[in-house]
Amino acid sequence: MNNSSKEHPGDYGYYIQKLAKNIKYLADENLIAHKITFEQVKVLKFLDGFTEENPANQKDIEVMFELKRSSVTSILQNMERSSLVRRSGDALDGRVKRVWLTEKGRELSIFLKDYILKLENVIVSDMTEEEQSIFKELLKKSIQNIEMFAGK
Repeated sequence: MNNSSKEHPGDYGYYIQKLAKNIKYLADENLIAHKITFEQVKVLKFLDGFTEENPANQKDIEVMFELKRSSVTSILQNMERSSLVRRSGDALDGRVKRVWLTEKGRELSIFLKDYILKLENVIVSDMTEEEQSIFKELLKKSIQNIEMFAGK
C-alpha cells in the first residue's frame, strides 16, 4: 500500500499538499533535461506574448503568480543566466524592471507548451468530462474560500 492510498478522512490539506508536491516533483524531474524549473516554465508561458518592443513589467509576474518581489527576482536572475530572458530598467523609472523572452526562451516556451498540456491531461486522466468539470469548479471554489478567509 503506498501512502496515497491511505485514508486521511477530513484532511483536505494533506491531499492538496500531496497533489501539489507530486505535480512539482514530476514536472521538475522531467524539466531537468532542459535545466529549467516548473516555476520558470510558468514565467516562460506568461512572457510568451511580450517582446523587447513590448516588454512585461516584473511587477506583472509578481501579481500573476502571487509571489514576493525577491522570489520573482531570483527566478528571473536564474533565467537570465540561462539566456532565457532579458531585463532592463525602464527609461523613465529605473525602479521598474522590464522583462522579455530571448530567442532561446521563446523556442523553449513553444517546446514546453506540449509538456504542460500533457501534464495537465495526466492530472485529470481516468476522469470523465463531467468529473473534470466538477474537479475544476471545486478547485476554484476552494481557492475562493481560502482567499475570502485570508481577506483578499
